[in-house]
Parts: sequence; structure tokens; C-alpha cells
Amino acid sequence: MLVKLLKTTRPAALFCFFGMAILFFAFQLLHLSDYSFAQTGYPLFDLAQHLIFSNKWLAAILVFVLSLLMAMGFNNLISEKGVLKYNTVLPASVLIIFVSIFSFSPVWLAVFFLLFFLNKLLGLYQKERPYAVLFDAAFLLGMSVLIYPPTIFLFPLIFIANLTYSAVGWRNYIIPVLGFISPLLIMACYLFFVDTLPLYKEHYLRMLNLFLPSIEISLSQGIFFVTLTILLLSAFKELAQWFIMKSLRSRKAFIVFVAYLLFALFSFFTIAADGLQHLLVLAFPIVALVGNYLLFARKWWWYETLFALFLLSAIYFHLSQVFGL
Repeated sequence: MLVKLLKTTRPAALFCFFGMAILFFAFQLLHLSDYSFAQTGYPLFDLAQHLIFSNKWLAAILVFVLSLLMAMGFNNLISEKGVLKYNTVLPASVLIIFVSIFSFSPVWLAVFFLLFFLNKLLGLYQKERPYAVLFDAAFLLGMSVLIYPPTIFLFPLIFIANLTYSAVGWRNYIIPVLGFISPLLIMACYLFFVDTLPLYKEHYLRMLNLFLPSIEISLSQGIFFVTLTILLLSAFKELAQWFIMKSLRSRKAFIVFVAYLLFALFSFFTIAADGLQHLLVLAFPIVALVGNYLLFARKWWWYETLFALFLLSAIYFHLSQVFGL
């Protein structure tokens, strides 16, 4: 079975993982018309897009490279930080499938910064003076906000992590503020010197206004997200049943992931939220929860079926984009 194979790090499992990554990359190359290069009003992303990525082929390659880096990086992260005790490529495989439906947008670069942000937060475990870690985490989040403003709603996650990992000294609450505003001040100074600060300030503030989104979902997207929802509900049930049996470090990490999921969902209700593209921000907590479920669930026939449907729904999404199904 596929999940049983991916639970390992055998050559066959690695081949399967890279095979899925290349398959979805090939699908993306077949519907490059989905890529848009309109100005976003976010100076860092617009500059990068103008200088490097304003080409559909380059954008597709960037998405492929970022998806691989995030999959392997997050897989190593949850193993090294004690979130999941097994050495496996299963979380990386889940992430590759999940992110495959998202096309090039500012969210990709923002989420790449969030991977390092999460790495710093989970590194708070058993640190007596985590000042540098907190500053770095907040700085990375500030960079993410400059690229994709809705990620600002993840800022309280730093304080949740402080409480979860018992890092309660007063410096631990001041330092993240300093780290967070540092990239914002640097960008503000640059915009001031080029005489565009008021324009960008107004744009960012307007983008963060609350807004009830109206989203059209195609049949293929609906099938994918329904399958993902069932998988995620099963993951929450599994976590609730076995949470108390996990190690202390793993329990604390999952508290951070669940808080991340809630804050990221709230940021969906802003003008800046890029429709369904915003769901890419939820990739890491979803993968952690689903990976935990697939590794430890006992009803093998059920999770094997769900994972197969999840994979097939992603393939169907791409086929529908290519052939207009």
C-alpha cells in the first residue's frame, strides 16, 4: 500500500515522493495560462517578479523548486523538533500533493519564510534565554508580511509559543515586537527616500481591512477540498484520542500547530487574502496533522483509501485544468 511504503525512507519511498513531485510539475507546465504577473502593490514581491519571475516557465520552475524545498525542509523540521518520532517521507509527500494545486503568487514566497519562522518557534523548547530565536522568528514573520500582508495575523502565535514552551520572561514579549518591526522600518525608510511611503502605507492598511470573501469553487477544487476536509477531520479525531500519550515535546508542538491553523484561517477574512491561494498558508499545520494521522492510525484500509482519494483528487484537478473538464 502507498501509505505503508511512504512511512519509510527506503529508496522506493524516495522514488515515489520525487515521482509525485515531477508528475505535478509536468501538470503545471501544461496549464501555464493560470499564471498571472499583475502588480500586487507589495514592493518586495513586485521587484522580485519584475527582475526574475515575470516569465511563466520561470514561475513554474520556481513553484516546483519551492515545493520541493518546503516539503523536504518541513519533513526534516518535524523530525528534528520531535513532532513525529518516525523517520519518514510521508509528511513531505502530503505537502507535495497539497501545494500542487496552487499556482504562482505572493503566497508562495511568504510561506517559504514561514517555514523558517516555524523552525524558530519550535526551537524554543527548553531554551532558558531564547532572545535571538524570538527576534529571528519575528523578523522572518515581518519579511513574510511585506510579501503577503495577511500573515500578520500569525504574530500572536509567537506569544502562544512563549506560553506553551514556558518562555515567560518579560524580554520574551518585547524582543519579538522589535524583531517584527525591523524589516517594516527598513522598508519604510526605503519607501520614504523614494517618496512613495504614503502610497504603500495606505495600500497595506487597506489590504488588512476585514472582508467577507466570495469564492467560486470548481468541481475539481470541490472534490479536492472535500477529500482534504475528511482527511483533516480524521486527523483531529486521531490527535484528540492519542494526544495525552504523546511526548511532552510533541504535545507542545501540536498546540503551536493548531494555534497556527486558527490564526491563519482568521486572516482569510481580509481584502488581501488571495482567494483559495490563501489556503497555501495553512500547508504546514495541515501536513503536520495529516502526517500524524497517517503514521499512527490503526484502520489501515481507511487511511489508505483516504490518501489514495487525496492523491487522485489532486491529479483530477490538474487534468481538469489541462482538458477543461
